[in-house]
Amino acid sequence: MNRFKVVHVIRPAAGGMKRHLLNLLEHTDRDLFEPVVACPYEEKLFEAAESGARVFTVSLPGEIKTARDTAAVLRIAGVLRKEKAVILHAHGSKAGLVGRLAARLARTPVVFFTAHNSIFYEQWPEYKRKAFAIAENMLARGTFKIIAVSNALRQELLDREGLQPDRVVTVYNGIDPAAFRVAEERAALRLRLNLPADAAVVGTVARLAPQKGVRLLIQAAALIPPEKRPFFLIVGDGPLRRELEEAAGDFGVADRFIFTGARTDIPRVLGALDLLALPSVTEGLPLILLEAMAASLPVVATAVGGVPEVVVDGKTGVMVRSADPAGLAWGITQILEEPDLARRMGAAGEKRVSELFTVEKMAGRVMNLYREALTNKGMWCDRWSCN
Repeated sequence: MNRFKVVHVIRPAAGGMKRHLLNLLEHTDRDLFEPVVACPYEEKLFEAAESGARVFTVSLPGEIKTARDTAAVLRIAGVLRKEKAVILHAHGSKAGLVGRLAARLARTPVVFFTAHNSIFYEQWPEYKRKAFAIAENMLARGTFKIIAVSNALRQELLDREGLQPDRVVTVYNGIDPAAFRVAEERAALRLRLNLPADAAVVGTVARLAPQKGVRLLIQAAALIPPEKRPFFLIVGDGPLRRELEEAAGDFGVADRFIFTGARTDIPRVLGALDLLALPSVTEGLPLILLEAMAASLPVVATAVGGVPEVVVDGKTGVMVRSADPAGLAWGITQILEEPDLARRMGAAGEKRVSELFTVEKMAGRVMNLYREALTNKGMWCDRWSCN
């Protein structure tokens, strides 16, 4: 029996969106669906081909580039036609724009779009926010379901774009909790990262971009008295890296900050920490938060986006207001000064992720949505018995 072909489209993605797609590819029901990926060349995404997902390269910059975006639409439409794709699944706002235009051109019958984060960044000019909202509203009419990774993001899409509530569904991100239970001793893990064996270490893992709020964490560190100040491990890369390194010096905490750049050994990184800090200004539902909790780490996080849907304040971590360095400093100090509290929070967080935020639950829900769409189009019964 032929399987239904699903073409996933994604822009250059260095963080959680890429990991989300790789998780979904790994847990796709291959008896029913055959996944294909259209994306810019990225080594990690091309590794997906090893698990049976063929990959086509397409130039798809994150920013709007009219000529290149037009070429990308034509390229993706060609892939959809060549593969006789039944489902187009776009990930992120840029892929959602280009991919869904390509699906219209190729007459692909079923279209999905997963929104991983807000497209209404504060630093965007108003005309750009309005243009994206108008485009999204138009494209939504030909989209079977828009998947939001948190209820907060779903509500934002409904409020800002006036979409029909039954058009937008929430499917929480999911991970494999077992992958973050590292047996290696903490001392050995810290040695790999040039961290002191016995000092308190707070970490964050993020793309170094404005919405991740790492500058706020630097400001928070400066508010912690020097005798109580932990080390801070900043894992990730991005356009603000040099500026953030300079900011650590400007605030007098450079000796406590270690910038590692991007790393692929995140389970080992988490195993070396005492606490994860998430100072984001905007979020969908961050995978690193789930990963840290799966590693039994307490968390201090800003109450933005879907974060309050994951963190139980006072039980699995501490939530603080957005753009509040003093709140971050207070939360970090509170947890580090109470080791028993930290252990209880870590255990509670691990339990919560294992029960509610697994990759099996996430992928299973997406597969059900695919089947629902195909049934709605009358295609499921054409290929599979409905009795």
